[in-house]
Amino acid sequence: MNGKFALEARNVSKHFGGVIAASEVNLQVSPGELRCIIGPNGAGKSTLFALLCGIQRAESGDIFIHEHNVTQMQPFKRIRLGVGLTFQTTRAFQDLSVRRNLAIPNPNLAVYKEGHQRGAKRLQIALEGFGLDPSDDTRAGELPHHKLQWLAISMVLAGYPDTVLIDEPTAGMSRDETDRTTEVLKQLNAHGLTIVVVEHDMHFVKSVAEKVTVLHQGRIFMEGNVAEVTANEDVKKIYLGHAH
Repeated sequence: MNGKFALEARNVSKHFGGVIAASEVNLQVSPGELRCIIGPNGAGKSTLFALLCGIQRAESGDIFIHEHNVTQMQPFKRIRLGVGLTFQTTRAFQDLSVRRNLAIPNPNLAVYKEGHQRGAKRLQIALEGFGLDPSDDTRAGELPHHKLQWLAISMVLAGYPDTVLIDEPTAGMSRDETDRTTEVLKQLNAHGLTIVVVEHDMHFVKSVAEKVTVLHQGRIFMEGNVAEVTANEDVKKIYLGHAH
């Protein structure tokens, strides 16, 4: 799929009661980019993901996927345009096997043939990198935490998206597990997958991000490369002092 931006939010706002979850957010993610979104708890990071995917509806503003205005579009239709999302809490089916979990997402038949080839290659990269066997009959609920996280990412990739939003992929992982996650995501990005990651672990962010967006109180506070963001004194005050 072509387009100036893989994802774009224009002046997007969302309130929950008196709480500002997103305030006139403008975000542009280019195809093939690996972007990290950081910010303190309550900054609006997960809400932004929910708005981009259609789980929550924006009160104002517009959202685009490859220049298609999807602001009023249901989540499954956005998935058909090539967007996948993983959540903070894994959505793998605990009572189903690894094999059956991976079989649930259906490849997007609307994507042209080359998309299937790229998607299949990316899924293979993830399965091999994460050490997951697509024929494994082990119950997902029996997997250790890190493998359950990896299974959730692989399930999204089994739908052959060209853009994935990943919410805190390394939460609860050891340093070695985090480093392995980092390497797999970098490999996937090298094969053309657009990746946007919400993450608190600055070691991870520094290892993967081409560009960093800082959210604070529902607003984009700053954008730049890792060096620019981590050197900013105001960013340090609102966030980095609490980072890992």
